[in-house]
Amino acid sequence: MIFSLDSFAGRHDRPHGSLFGMAAVACGLLLAGCNADTRPPQREVTGTVTFQGSPIEQGMVTFEDAAKGYAESSELGPGGSYTLKAPEGSYKVYIEPPIIVVEDTADSPGGEEEMQVDNIPPQYRNSVDSPLTATVAGEVTVQDFDLQP
Repeated sequence: MIFSLDSFAGRHDRPHGSLFGMAAVACGLLLAGCNADTRPPQREVTGTVTFQGSPIEQGMVTFEDAAKGYAESSELGPGGSYTLKAPEGSYKVYIEPPIIVVEDTADSPGGEEEMQVDNIPPQYRNSVDSPLTATVAGEVTVQDFDLQP
């Protein structure tokens, strides 16, 4: 079966079908230009997160550039280590406790919530309050964070 652009537009009169056809061609050309990778190069960021010198091995570290609408996160691993990729630039950094699943109870619905931990003080848990910052530059950036009470 052969379809015309007019049949997709639901119109059978030429003026509207022609406009639809031109719009389809313009969108196709625009999308063809979108294949070029215009994202900035991603750089490796690696480091450790500790609390008063002791590794934090559970949780998430996030690098956020709110002005550019960009954030990248990594799970914390053995020794408090993390690795992520981010474009060069300046970032606010925050550390979140692990998320756990809470079962439904008779009094409240279940869901997800932060695990109760003592080694990630509240001021480090969001980008607004966190005093942590980082600058990503070069091929590899090493950024360690030692949290204090």
